[in-house]
Amino acid sequence: MNAIIIDDEVSCIESLSAKIEMFVPSVKVVKTFLLPQEALQEIHKLDVDVIFLDVEMPNMNGITFAQKANLATTEIIYTTAYQKYAVDAFRVCAFDFLLKPVDRKELVSSIEKLTMKLQEKHLKYSKLQTKYNKITVHTTKGMQFIPIQNILWIASDNSYSTLHLEQGNSIVTSRSIGDFEEMLLAYDFCRIHNSIMINLQHLQEYIKGEGGTVILTNGKELEVSRRKKADLMALISP
Repeated sequence: MNAIIIDDEVSCIESLSAKIEMFVPSVKVVKTFLLPQEALQEIHKLDVDVIFLDVEMPNMNGITFAQKANLATTEIIYTTAYQKYAVDAFRVCAFDFLLKPVDRKELVSSIEKLTMKLQEKHLKYSKLQTKYNKITVHTTKGMQFIPIQNILWIASDNSYSTLHLEQGNSIVTSRSIGDFEEMLLAYDFCRIHNSIMINLQHLQEYIKGEGGTVILTNGKELEVSRRKKADLMALISP
């Protein structure tokens, strides 16, 4: 589960980040913001499941941020020292509300509830994937449904992955390559490098070497790591 934290106090960001890492390791904080204005500019470029959002911030409070951001597919957990904001927060469809300093048990409970909700959502998307052979990728406009056969390869860069498509365009998402590997396990994809996964339907040629290289149907040449060579050979050798 990917998350961002928006809070104008560094100490609060550091404290919450530490608690998340220690008590709910299933949550990965991909980015933090001190200024809600900056977060507003970038939020739709990030593929996140939940925002931990402070309410009381200068220039733009968390409730105004949520209204301006218009987040249709991202959950919000408000964090604040003021109980009085709870009613206003839930009026803008907050998933939960945590009082500062954030209590460990309340944090764990909130994430457990959110995990259940996201699992239900995932089942719905899995039906789309199973029935129509498409995966869902969040974009700045909403969601894009990508036919699996159109994906040539996927490359990762730290917290982000780039899907390279048959049409020549690419889509960047904050989902990890590990997430895609699990998602596409049954669709003839192979991890040929720690940061690269290819669609075997688009494999055109394998060139021998220490790890070797592969050439895809669009002419793209990609290196195979020594560690991943055996996995590839097991799938392509006659």
